[in-house]
Amino acid sequence: MGNRRGFTIVELLVTLGIIGLLVGLLLPALSIVRGNAAMANSTSNMRQTFLLMGNYSSANRDTVVPSLFDHSQVAVKGKARSDANPPAGTRHMGTWADILWTDGGFGPIVVDADDGVPPYDYRYDDPDGSLWQRMGDFERGPLRSTMQSRKLFDGIVSADNDIQGNAYGSRCISQVEPGMFAANNFFDARPGLIDATTGMHSRRRNTNHPFDAVCGSAANRVPTNQPMANATGASQPQYAMYFTTGQILRPDGSAYLIDSLACQTIDPVDGAAVEPFDTVSADRLQVAFRYPGETCAMLMLDGHVRTEQRWDELLDLEGFANNRTASGQLQSTASADRKDQGRGIRFRHLDQR
Repeated sequence: MGNRRGFTIVELLVTLGIIGLLVGLLLPALSIVRGNAAMANSTSNMRQTFLLMGNYSSANRDTVVPSLFDHSQVAVKGKARSDANPPAGTRHMGTWADILWTDGGFGPIVVDADDGVPPYDYRYDDPDGSLWQRMGDFERGPLRSTMQSRKLFDGIVSADNDIQGNAYGSRCISQVEPGMFAANNFFDARPGLIDATTGMHSRRRNTNHPFDAVCGSAANRVPTNQPMANATGASQPQYAMYFTTGQILRPDGSAYLIDSLACQTIDPVDGAAVEPFDTVSADRLQVAFRYPGETCAMLMLDGHVRTEQRWDELLDLEGFANNRTASGQLQSTASADRKDQGRGIRFRHLDQR
């Protein structure tokens, strides 16, 4: 019989080293492939969401789906958020996701009582963290990303106490939940506040959009956050403000949804105490750059989805040409400033040139 020669230790080590090197080279590539696949699935969800938005608009006189609604203080309520108080939030109050979950017929999902939590039927409410923690996987619908949140956001998501306190059931409260899509709170349709001095309706704080109507005389005006008194002294109701698709001047550059770390809504403000778009203030950043190359996805109001790499502040997206005061007036009319379009993406003043 001939001599049989086995592998030497050196040969084994060299082979293992080569395998390890190949694995090291392949893992980043595989990670990028998985990330791109997740991005494709998430952008597909955004496009499906746009189709649901179109169905809602067609059935509601071309109204853009509001980012937030609150019918609890009006005489004739619109869509009730739930038949009974949901695990997070209250009746007659909610977000765009609650509306589309209901209109899209994604429910009901019945959750049995557990750990002292009453049973609940997700028929009129987009599932929140209470369901994810108790049930795990289920038929999700297209209203979230396909990637999990990488970290638990513990910063201030809004100067609005109701949003910050999760009164609308819009906060992400678990890292195991799939990432949120946040609606541009420019479309906040909660009842407007009243300025006691000017009588001007103002959009709920931090949405940076003025109402045009002046209500009542100065003698009959009451403090902010309360209904106006009319000429006879009787209280006037607070009216919600909805936008129609025809009011949006540049739908291809107007953003409705964006990948979010924490919330189903995002306040389009810049230079304020809360800056959800400001990547420099890491404890305030709400935008999630969760895809390869530090990119996030945005759904525009013409239905297309675009991905953008990290920026520094909201003005980098909008450019100086859209830099306005809270009243909507341009900060500068100089021709050089008007040429600065940034990346051509707007979250504010979508009904103004």
